[in-house]
Amino acid sequence: MNTVSSRVVSSTGFLLLIQLLQRGLGIISTLILARLLAPEQFGIIALIAIALQFFEILADAGNQHYIIQKAEVTDSDLNTAWTLEIIVKSSMALLIIGSAPLIASYFNAPELTLALWLSSLVLPIKALRNPILMLQARQLNYQPVFKLNLWQKSLSFITVIAIAIIWQNYWAIVVGNLVAASIYTFGSYLISQYRPTLSVQQLNEQWGFSKWLMLRGLIGFFRSQIDSLLVSRWFSTKELGGFHLLRELAVMPAVSVVIPAAEPLQAAIADDRFNRAALAYRTRFSLVLMSSLLIPISTFMWLFPDHIVYVLLGEQWLEFAELLQPFALFFFTFCLFALCSNAYLAVGQAKLLFWFDLVSTLIIVTLLVILASTTLLELTWQRAWLAVLTTLVILLMLEKTTRFGWSKLLTLLTPALLSAVLSGIIISSINNLLSLSVYLAFLLNGTLFCLFFASSYLLSCRVLANYSFEGKQYQQHLQRLTPQRLKFLFSI
Repeated sequence: MNTVSSRVVSSTGFLLLIQLLQRGLGIISTLILARLLAPEQFGIIALIAIALQFFEILADAGNQHYIIQKAEVTDSDLNTAWTLEIIVKSSMALLIIGSAPLIASYFNAPELTLALWLSSLVLPIKALRNPILMLQARQLNYQPVFKLNLWQKSLSFITVIAIAIIWQNYWAIVVGNLVAASIYTFGSYLISQYRPTLSVQQLNEQWGFSKWLMLRGLIGFFRSQIDSLLVSRWFSTKELGGFHLLRELAVMPAVSVVIPAAEPLQAAIADDRFNRAALAYRTRFSLVLMSSLLIPISTFMWLFPDHIVYVLLGEQWLEFAELLQPFALFFFTFCLFALCSNAYLAVGQAKLLFWFDLVSTLIIVTLLVILASTTLLELTWQRAWLAVLTTLVILLMLEKTTRFGWSKLLTLLTPALLSAVLSGIIISSINNLLSLSVYLAFLLNGTLFCLFFASSYLLSCRVLANYSFEGKQYQQHLQRLTPQRLKFLFSI
């Protein structure tokens, strides 16, 4: 019998495969393009991405969220959702076409006009997707979606790389996006016999649900892209390209691994939201577990920016390597902020989170404009420290809500902090004594850093467990989460 539990497990597996496929090919594509395209070309790509993201957020009616939360879904619901998608996304495409010359003039990039005209076609193509995909998501039927994603990502990946090799410019991304959207829309009609028709019967109900999602999406857009908008206005296209790619490199571990891996922590916090003691412990444990993962990654980024950029992106990007240090700080707060936001959603504080997002975004935008950086590095540091400030504020708010305890949190973070400092000192000393090629140094530094950090962390946790009840409780929890074949690490 096909139970809900089995369908949840099955759908989770397919979702993980979809994420692995999308992010894996995305990372490979970015690293290949970094070696094929000049920084100026990445600047144009960044401008196209910013403009399209803005209009896609305006055009996102949240129809899938609406369909998923409905107790019963009719053909009328699906047809209205499809019709609303076509109306909104087609309107946004026309708006892009009309405003493209103004956008290109504002960013002082004439070549942006034609690129935006063609890129705008992505929106109506996406709108034509078979709305049955929304129903399949509601029914936890992700197997057809996975197959469709496999074809879409594979063919668009081949297209992007091929065009980048031949033309070596931003058109690889423009054409790749069009190919990806077309394949997904065409394929959506092959995996189901359902054929939608135009309908506006449920329009008022769906719009009432969707408008709030669109509003929060706009706030999120300005929060995430304000630095790129200012860079595009104050600096050259080449500098924008360097800034955009280095930020993508820094947050790549967050988007690909850390944040998806932290999603079960939100569910764990939600389970204990009515038990004050359990909620405090669960929140504290989640913060410590994530921070203990973020600290070594951020430390390695901070210590070896030149090696990371040279090996992953190529020599042509070395002039922007210094940006990776403030971005290491940004990466840490980016992940921690996401966890805090999810914790607030888990305890039912969505409204408070919305107002915090709004106010903090306005403060960030205002301060960045007032400070008016004269160099790209200065702007990057300012954005990183503002991210630290907003993360500290949301942590203070979260502590008031969950009472996770600052002293207990800092005590449990001691092993990760000490291990990162010790490993950094040792690896830096070894690196200064040896004269190796960049690739060999990167491999050696990365391997030794991981080994030193892991061994030092386990030892520190054991010492802490002998002198602190919190430390003992934390170590026991870690042991329960560790696979059976790795439990021997706690007895070494």
